[in-house]
Amino acid sequence: MGTACGCFAGLTSEVSAKASDPPLLAGVPAISSSDGRQGSQTSSKPAADEKGYDLLEDIKTWKPGIGGIVDISPDSSSSVLLKPPDEIDKEARAPADGAEVSLDVEVLEVRESSLETRLACRGLRTASGSGEVRLPEELELAIPHLKKPAGTFIILCDSFCQFGALPETGVWQALAPCFGKKVILRIELVEVQDLCLATLEGHERLEYAKGRKDAGSKFFKREKFEPALERYSLAAEMLTHRDDIKDNALWAQAQEVRALSELNAAACLLKLEKWREAEAVCNAILRASPDNEKALFRRAKALLALGDAARAGVDLRRVLEVNSSNAEAKQLLQKARQEGKGTEKEKKVYAKMLK
Repeated sequence: MGTACGCFAGLTSEVSAKASDPPLLAGVPAISSSDGRQGSQTSSKPAADEKGYDLLEDIKTWKPGIGGIVDISPDSSSSVLLKPPDEIDKEARAPADGAEVSLDVEVLEVRESSLETRLACRGLRTASGSGEVRLPEELELAIPHLKKPAGTFIILCDSFCQFGALPETGVWQALAPCFGKKVILRIELVEVQDLCLATLEGHERLEYAKGRKDAGSKFFKREKFEPALERYSLAAEMLTHRDDIKDNALWAQAQEVRALSELNAAACLLKLEKWREAEAVCNAILRASPDNEKALFRRAKALLALGDAARAGVDLRRVLEVNSSNAEAKQLLQKARQEGKGTEKEKKVYAKMLK
């Protein structure tokens, strides 16, 4: 994927050079590799370091909104908490969605009076928000909050792998014994792709939007509807203005990607039972394309869920005018007819529709 502000060149050599750096925790062996390889050894150490800082005691006091602690759990349950470094450079920046990153990662199992290192690797290269199962879910959740230059971010997981299984390949299977246990991740963002969304040229914006739409589809297939919605929304947002897309064919392609992204966003909102938001997205699509079959159908589903059977029926009738063989629309229209028998107003609407 092209970038406007730089590239990822030089990362491999820089990460390889870090192989001789000290381990992430004093006294804990780091298994270093520019591709994130690691060994199977583990080690235990007292929770307090040589300066007297006791991480094991510290995490007992963590609460979202206090001391910079952030709840990054998908269900806002405080089951995955992130603590940033005490001081962050004013120029520090977070990775753009989809940007390639290099991370130093250490995973520690929380025991009664000690921390046991389960995995330590340097220069782990990955792309944020890919939609694929490349990383433990907790690490995927943390990446958008990381910044460089900043230092070490600490993530506390009450029940490791609560929000998704471990990747089946790579270094992560070494963490299988941690499943369901309390775990700490210490993460440093070593390098980040210089991806400046605000200055992408027209063709780059289109390629980036395609990538975010594809990532959204991967999240959707995994039933990760919130992350999918974020990627579809970003893809559509990147293509709302023409600006430097002068070529008509390219602009037509951009509008197609935008429309698909908006339709998919509506599908996510329906899955999340955000009916009003789904209706609003479909309204926007239908203003530009009044006979869009999927937008009409998805708006009808939202309206029916909101109890507006009459308007849902109107949309479903229009769907069948566009595509008389749409079996789902026929079935949903029957449901709308049943639910719309409650008021005289609705009866009149249906009488007109079915003439």
